[in-house]
Amino acid sequence: MQEQLVRRCRENAGHLSGLSGIPYCLISIESRSLVFSSQSPSFCEECTCSHCNELNTHLYGCSEAYRWGGKYIYYCPLGLVFVASSISDESGNHVGGIIMGPVLMGDFEDVLSDMDEEMRSRALNLPALSTSKVTNLSEILSAVTSYATGMPHSRVGKIVYEQEKLLNSIYLAQEKMQQEGGNYRYPIETEKKLQSLICSHDKSGAQTLLNELLGHIYCSSNFDLETIKTRVVELIVILSRATIDAGADVREVFLSNTNYIQKIEQFTSLEDLSVWLNGIMHRFIAYSFDFSQVKHSNVVYKVMEYVKANYNQKISLDDIARHVYLSRAYLSSIFKEETGESLFSYINKVRVEKSKMYLLDDSVSLVEISSLCGFEDQSYFTKVFKKYTGVSPKKYRDSRGKTDKP
Repeated sequence: MQEQLVRRCRENAGHLSGLSGIPYCLISIESRSLVFSSQSPSFCEECTCSHCNELNTHLYGCSEAYRWGGKYIYYCPLGLVFVASSISDESGNHVGGIIMGPVLMGDFEDVLSDMDEEMRSRALNLPALSTSKVTNLSEILSAVTSYATGMPHSRVGKIVYEQEKLLNSIYLAQEKMQQEGGNYRYPIETEKKLQSLICSHDKSGAQTLLNELLGHIYCSSNFDLETIKTRVVELIVILSRATIDAGADVREVFLSNTNYIQKIEQFTSLEDLSVWLNGIMHRFIAYSFDFSQVKHSNVVYKVMEYVKANYNQKISLDDIARHVYLSRAYLSSIFKEETGESLFSYINKVRVEKSKMYLLDDSVSLVEISSLCGFEDQSYFTKVFKKYTGVSPKKYRDSRGKTDKP
């Protein structure tokens, strides 16, 4: 990021941090580094969570903020909340982001219960905000970055710059049509080359070819809006397949596509479609190159949150996969990579921890406890409990919580 942009971001974020009491840091997407932190040492620097990578987590937040209109609220693997807002340069390129947090949000007692004693003690000193206040913080931070960069997030996407490039592509396509006359045909081979460039991570080449294809689409469609809409949807499908092959997440790509296709149908003028199209298409390409570097911390926390809320019911892998819009296999892979344990193991550990509270109440039978904690029957409950604690549920109750395992 340019020094002047860094200075403006620090100055404006500093005012918001001073007012709210919430620390902030400045992230560079270009160098994938932490440019500045208002707190030294920061909470994250002293975090003991073994499967948390501070930089990757915040790069993820910045990338999502850029994709979703300049702001994003997300969880770290420990369960703490951060707010991110993306920073763009004068051409709309994503160059960095401001991160504010961590904060405790909502029912934070449940979050604290999963921390070790040292982290719990430190977390108790963090700001505690309601969900609505976190949303307000996100909106204000988005306004701060928009003011600092001099460009509203709604206009980010290199609109003016890319419109000029698209016009040049249209002129070139028109010239080619005139030269070839009746022999002109849409360059299918260019689509294939675009797919190849995306798979080989040639971002600059892919962007150039994308503009070329858009120029041909406009000209071959005779600038008819409805025809262009249809061709653009086809192009989105092509980009989707290529970006998935390049390493992007299937769920994220398909979810974005649904939103894009619905939006395309709403346009009533070619000019408005062109403005939107340039930002989305190039953001789509950027996403395919950036996403493979992004960790899935937020997805993992959403899974943990879902398990904690539904531990007393029958939970299937399909249920959780649907909740986070991922395939079963991909979800299992992500969870194992981020936490070091299987999802099945995590579910059982949550149920065992919840059962310990009931076991200290002599008025609740073991059969009732197994049902209250989502186990199939008392026998299975006993087997799982002993596996994770070293003692049977009855012995745990009789010893008032003492086990052979720490």
